[in-house]
Amino acid sequence: MSFPGPERLGRGAVIRPGQPHPFEAEAHFKVDYELIDSAERLAEVVDRMHRTWQGRRRMVVKLEVDQHRLRQPQVINQPLWELGADFTLVKERLHFLIWANNWDCRDGKPIWWWGRKAANLGGTVKGWADIITADGSHVWVDGGPREPLDLEVVSSESIEAGRLVLQRKPDRVLSQDLDPAQLAAVEHRSGPARVIATAGSGKTRTLLARLRYLVDNLGVEPGLITALAYNKRAADEMKQRLDRSDLHIRTIHSLGWAIVREVLDNPTLLEERGVRDILRQMVPDQRTPNKDTIGYYLEALSDTRMKLSDPTDTEDERSDIPGFARVFHRYRDRLRREGLADFDEQVYLAVELLLASPELRTRWQRKCRHLLVDEFQDLTPIYLLLLRILASPRLNVFGVGDDDQTIYGYAGADPKFLIHYDRLFPGAAEYSLDTNYRSTAPAVKAAKCLVEHNRERVPKQLVPSTGADDRPECFDIQEWPDRDITDKAVQQIQKWLDSGGWAWDIALLTRVNSSLLPV
Repeated sequence: MSFPGPERLGRGAVIRPGQPHPFEAEAHFKVDYELIDSAERLAEVVDRMHRTWQGRRRMVVKLEVDQHRLRQPQVINQPLWELGADFTLVKERLHFLIWANNWDCRDGKPIWWWGRKAANLGGTVKGWADIITADGSHVWVDGGPREPLDLEVVSSESIEAGRLVLQRKPDRVLSQDLDPAQLAAVEHRSGPARVIATAGSGKTRTLLARLRYLVDNLGVEPGLITALAYNKRAADEMKQRLDRSDLHIRTIHSLGWAIVREVLDNPTLLEERGVRDILRQMVPDQRTPNKDTIGYYLEALSDTRMKLSDPTDTEDERSDIPGFARVFHRYRDRLRREGLADFDEQVYLAVELLLASPELRTRWQRKCRHLLVDEFQDLTPIYLLLLRILASPRLNVFGVGDDDQTIYGYAGADPKFLIHYDRLFPGAAEYSLDTNYRSTAPAVKAAKCLVEHNRERVPKQLVPSTGADDRPECFDIQEWPDRDITDKAVQQIQKWLDSGGWAWDIALLTRVNSSLLPV
């Protein structure tokens, strides 16, 4: 066995107090009880350790705390609104980062624990690398982030999955369907990545190509990958386009529901009518003609959970939901007693269950070692919290979205999650898809002019594709009095149809549904 191993593997060491450093290192960390008990300092140190591990830079960790205390999994039973969307299982991440890619040098003779674990799967700890496999190959067992390497390596992810298999050395992706920017994102080397994908730039194509690349080119086990779409329609479209039974695409809610069903015995998912029936038994009697008073509580229930709000604050901010804080707790207690869940509870309860059960959390984290997320800009705080829990401790999330296209702000979606992506997923690489393949050149120019007025955004280009229709008449703004707008729209549509246009090529958008009646 070669100590400390090839420099490009970036292996570090864990030592006891007073031990000399076994080699030169770029980063040094002291883990003592003072650090463990200081939440702010611990978060800062773990962030630096994560970036060091992600960048494969050698570190030396001086370990001055009881290893058994570090191993203890976190059990969190706090109300979710006290945690917030940026909560992370920082002590579990610390334990992972101490040992993920570091030699155990505490007793003088270095031990590479990944080699020992590989031996349990049929390898032999000897030779000039870490182990010798059954076919006589000398290979390294890599504890760093999974990425293409010019060495014979077995990824620690494979070892955790019970597989002693060599990591592939991927060929370059050759596809006529990807432009250079899309290809760069697809071939992202390792760790988290933010892909800013402007309208019509092929974000879904890029995400699906990345999913195939991980499995077909890099050899990542399909069971370690989960791709998430924002809604069922998008998930179904992605499944159809991918046409692969071995790869997993689901919505955030279906993911939450799968977690809930693993814990609860045959739970029932309520539709809105069932939710209303329960609320009618709980809300104060305030019948008002022509007002849907139950609807106010429905809205507040959703807002409180999606935004991770304190139910007391929700009640204080509104005048139409008296007693809501008490209703919130009574309603959720009843759901749990009767094995019920509503739409938002699928995610909210899943987060609570994951935080309260380290065993459940570990099982689902293994299924999300590589997490790909579409429409990242529309994540609400509860969605983000779920994803960060599942992606821990590696926080390996490939997020695709456009902060200029946030449409669920009313539900708590915040473009800052995408803008400040690196704070949530340390060491994240950044990619940008700027070419619009969908729209005419004048439409792209107008859209660019509009979104540049957004105050908080990621600076980006927005350009039409080569050969895009650039006739000025492709984008025509007409101003009419409100009373005439619908008639003018009908006339324009009829004009297009009379000139040979097809109805399915025409889209009509309006602010309220009543405007569509004459059409």
